[in-house]
Amino acid sequence: MSQWRHGGSHSSEETRNRTARAKSYFSQPGFARMLHAVWGRYTSLGKAGGYAVIREATAEECDTINTFFGWYRKPGTDLRISLTEFERELERSAFPFTIPILHEMLTGAQLLTKSDRKSLAEQDWQALFHTVEQSVVHDGVQLQKSVSEWLAGMKSGNGAGYRTLRELWGSSPEVAAQELVKAAQAWQLILARNGGIKLNETYQAGIRLPVLAAMATGNPHALDRSAPAGRLLFQALRSSLHEQLPCEADGDESSECSNETYGTDSLAAREVYRRAGILDDDISSYVHIYNLMRGFDVGPYIMSLRQVEAAGALLPVENIFVVENPAVFSTLSDMVEPFRIGETGRRDSGGSLLLCTSGPASAAALRLLDRYMDEGLVRGKLHYSGDFDIKGIEIGNVLASRYASHFVPWHFDSSSYVDGCKQANQECVSFSEDECVRLGKTQAIWDETLCRTMGINGIKLFQEQLILQLIKDWEDIV
Repeated sequence: MSQWRHGGSHSSEETRNRTARAKSYFSQPGFARMLHAVWGRYTSLGKAGGYAVIREATAEECDTINTFFGWYRKPGTDLRISLTEFERELERSAFPFTIPILHEMLTGAQLLTKSDRKSLAEQDWQALFHTVEQSVVHDGVQLQKSVSEWLAGMKSGNGAGYRTLRELWGSSPEVAAQELVKAAQAWQLILARNGGIKLNETYQAGIRLPVLAAMATGNPHALDRSAPAGRLLFQALRSSLHEQLPCEADGDESSECSNETYGTDSLAAREVYRRAGILDDDISSYVHIYNLMRGFDVGPYIMSLRQVEAAGALLPVENIFVVENPAVFSTLSDMVEPFRIGETGRRDSGGSLLLCTSGPASAAALRLLDRYMDEGLVRGKLHYSGDFDIKGIEIGNVLASRYASHFVPWHFDSSSYVDGCKQANQECVSFSEDECVRLGKTQAIWDETLCRTMGINGIKLFQEQLILQLIKDWEDIV
């Protein structure tokens, strides 16, 4: 699996590349019978359970399937594939697709279970959409064409959001109807008058998502992407815009990887909403900054996504240094204080920028870094330091993929890890058995030996444990 288990980019182009690699990987002849059996078992049970059996597996099948699962099965034997284990392997990879999503990616068609097909033919299922249409259309207002087509698609089992709606229907037809009405009413409201929402005597081009939710449903949180109606609406909007988004989540988004959203990175999700005329929360997403530009009182300070996007021309910088943890950011900021403007002894600044992501990079952090890169304002490199654990590698992979030509590790490679382990005390945190398995299936884009080295040593190292090395570098910059 190593050839397709790499961290993902946040660009649509990278998403298409990753999808193409996944298709290429699973198109190997050795997977053909296994996948056919998996599809059949899933449609029969309606979930990832039971076993798909490959009778008298060929040498080619054993080689391919053994590589995928880390097994050693001999040709001529029967292979029993646990669907639960297969889906778990998928979800732990850099392509966390469920079995239905993988089927849709590889075949272009929904994986409809027996229950799905039965429900589509049921009179009650058909009546659901009549009820929704009657609830949305009133006072002579016609159903918008896009909304009508979306509902018709879900009725037949092909529309964006069908899987989400089907799961709701299985739990409670009443709840399914309520949530679908909320999503349809919201989209109907957005499409009316070309997206203009009347908030006073004038019409404005966009509306904040919680305000839209309150107007359409009476609940400001009804359209959050963690809520069923919010997921349905987002899937409908994305489908209407023909967006294909990667599965990445960041700290300030409510972005669960549901069966049909695949998850999204926060900037890509915001773009879907914005194209539809829905304005997002651009205040609570923020990034911590310390600017070493000579001649400026430089911080530390915070910029929200709104400020990042509204900022005029940014000043060029020599290098950008990014750290994951606030305590490390504050410690490095402390090192600058004796040399602040107006105090004697301040050395010339290198014109570099220090950023803190506070975990996974927020939309504000990504947008700021995008601006510096896209506008050609970085003369040097983007130096990244993170924690030596699973999450730290994942965060690093996001940045390394997104800013490949600029990205360099900052004491975040195999040699730094080994040196840190030598200095670590006996109270270090060890990787769990599950984390060791995940390390074996993960690779740091910038250092192909790093995850293997971490797995062998078996302990986590955090930025705070390498602070002396970071301080030494930072003092040379200051």
